Amino acid sequence: MSRPRLVPGEDLGEALNALAQAPDFATAAEHLLDLLAEAAGSRGALFFALDREARELTLVHSAGLVTVDAARRSIPVEDEGNPLVIAAMALQPVACDGDSARRIGLPFELCVALPLPQPPFRGGPVRRTATMTFDRPYAGCQVLSADAYDAHRRAGYAPFGVVVLEGAPLPATASRVAAAAVLSGPIVARMFSTDDLRRSAERLDEQRALLTAIINALPDPIVITDETSNTLVQNSRAENLLSPRGEDSEGRRRAVEINNLLFSSFLSKSAVSGARVSSARELNLVDPNEGTDLLFEVLSHPLSPPVASEPSVLTVLRDVTDLKRAAIELERQFGRVRVTETEASRERDRLNMILNNVGDPILVTDDQSKIVLMNPQAERLFELPVGAQGDRAWEQRVRGNDTKLTTLVANFAISSSLYRREQITLGNPRGGVEFPAEVVSGKILNERGEPLGIVSVVHDLTKHAENERLYLELKKFSAELEDRIRLATSDLEAQNLKLQWQSSELEKAYRLKSEFLANMSHELRTPINALIGYTALMLDRIYGDLTSKQEEGLQRIQVSSQHLLALINDILDLAKIEAGKMPVHLEAASLEATVSEVAAQIEPLVRRKSLEFRFEIAADLPAMLTDRTKVKQIVLNLLSNAVKFTHKGHVALTATATGGTVRIVVSDTGIGIQPEHLDVIFEEFRQVDQSRTREYGGTGLGLSITRKLVALLGGSITVKSEYGEGTTFVVALPLRSEALTSDEQLSRAVIGAMRGPS
Repeated sequence: MSRPRLVPGEDLGEALNALAQAPDFATAAEHLLDLLAEAAGSRGALFFALDREARELTLVHSAGLVTVDAARRSIPVEDEGNPLVIAAMALQPVACDGDSARRIGLPFELCVALPLPQPPFRGGPVRRTATMTFDRPYAGCQVLSADAYDAHRRAGYAPFGVVVLEGAPLPATASRVAAAAVLSGPIVARMFSTDDLRRSAERLDEQRALLTAIINALPDPIVITDETSNTLVQNSRAENLLSPRGEDSEGRRRAVEINNLLFSSFLSKSAVSGARVSSARELNLVDPNEGTDLLFEVLSHPLSPPVASEPSVLTVLRDVTDLKRAAIELERQFGRVRVTETEASRERDRLNMILNNVGDPILVTDDQSKIVLMNPQAERLFELPVGAQGDRAWEQRVRGNDTKLTTLVANFAISSSLYRREQITLGNPRGGVEFPAEVVSGKILNERGEPLGIVSVVHDLTKHAENERLYLELKKFSAELEDRIRLATSDLEAQNLKLQWQSSELEKAYRLKSEFLANMSHELRTPINALIGYTALMLDRIYGDLTSKQEEGLQRIQVSSQHLLALINDILDLAKIEAGKMPVHLEAASLEATVSEVAAQIEPLVRRKSLEFRFEIAADLPAMLTDRTKVKQIVLNLLSNAVKFTHKGHVALTATATGGTVRIVVSDTGIGIQPEHLDVIFEEFRQVDQSRTREYGGTGLGLSITRKLVALLGGSITVKSEYGEGTTFVVALPLRSEALTSDEQLSRAVIGAMRGPS
């Protein structure tokens, strides 16, 4: 494409028509600078475009050998004394000498700034004023007369940018250049808007493609349905389960049809039963490719804004087939462990029975020659009975027997032989009579042939003939005992490995339990709410009149149901926090209004106990960006505890703001907490009084849940107490909380559980 030219005698319309033929804004800007610079005889030119959102003039193009400092490439429009701002915003040409140009960062000795107008722009954030003055640093600049801009200014044309030309063109040339700039502005502005729209469309297409790729990459099927359960959108995983293909076999088509029937039936039942959205249910489907059964956990959420302007629901099918199989296998493993433990216990009892019924003393020593096991016959020789305490002679005889046997076993342990038979002289501790004895020792080896211990059998040789007979029997028994101990040791090692694996599986099961309990809140709360509701209807005489005894019974049922619901809510809230599934809904909230609601709710309890309630909220307390419901629960838990443990005096609540933090202080003159108990009050299911007849009821979850809720909101809680004088809790919350993912919630809950009170 040929570049436009503006030379004496040439038609201005041809140059502008050539400019309008530019393929994009960058080419148009380059052509415009060449056109104006050539017409004015300038060696360099700069093009600054107006950025309405950033409220500044930004350098977008330059012509000639011109360099501009990076710090001067953007000029804020609030700098109304800057000649370039005056030229652009007032639609008035401005000329500058060398000193003034250098002050504003332009590399020219002389220059002229020509504004580029555009048709009126509605809703723009940048104001345009025709009355502007120079600040002191820009002396040496002057506003030029340019009739070419008057009509556009009167018509309300808006500023688009400014072109800075090097030098000072002659009046006739300046008039022609100004006219070209006036007429070129709308052309270049249109191209700038067109490029901006094209870039926005390209970015939108890229984001749409990325979102589609992300949804299709998810392993879980995702389906969006309308209020009549018709499918609006589904990802590739869902299409594999629910959408038929042209090349499908007969078996796959039947599987897809079955899946659609099951899925539609599930959605219909959920709608008819009024199941709450986002509750989890189980759904059995068929794998169209393999023909195997699949188990899915269905999670539904309403979409806002709706798809296609109709109410719609996002349904996520989470594949829990392997999880179910793992749970079944884990239950089988538990059964095997119980059987193994029973067999090990039976074998241990059998071994003890054998040892206790052997007539000769038997001792088992470890690899350090220390006695680890003795039968009752050996205890008579090597242990001091309780009745012989203080008898020095008895004690010396027992010590002598132990020294002799230990020396014999130690020598045997360092030898290479596996068996040894030696004769020693032992003393009867009861009568002091010495007798000859034969000690038969054998080493217990592991699977690698390493010694684990030594079994020693002591024979009384007083009746040698009898002992010879017994020796043959005991030798055989010793070998059997060694095998049994080796087998028992090997079994115990195997059981230790199994127990380690079971411990890991139990940890996984505990985590799954917490997640399952957090998702079961609807199923646990619904029966209690129904019980409370029907009780209230009966008390209101909806179903007929009541006798006084019936009314009294229903009132007790209602109170007990509400108490049970509060306990279940505490446990479920704790499970949700531990599973990282406690939602955090951020909104602008007034702490004064929130605390006032809690104060009104707690005031009847305070009056019932004849306590003084002090309530003070700072007047200049700003609005918070936080979860209002959780802040209310935090304050209610602390005030309820204060009233529960205070019998006389007062309960006080104050709230102040310092910097970006809100400080809530709840104090009382109650029973207080002893220093050694401050470390346990935030633990689950703990109260200072743990006896069966404790005075104060409750689950012991209130302070634990409070600390976890404070952690979820990014705050902290501390406690100070003097036993018998009262307790003060201080909660610090940020004015602007952050929205957390489930992983971040779980992380903060774990950190909060590990962090002790200050």
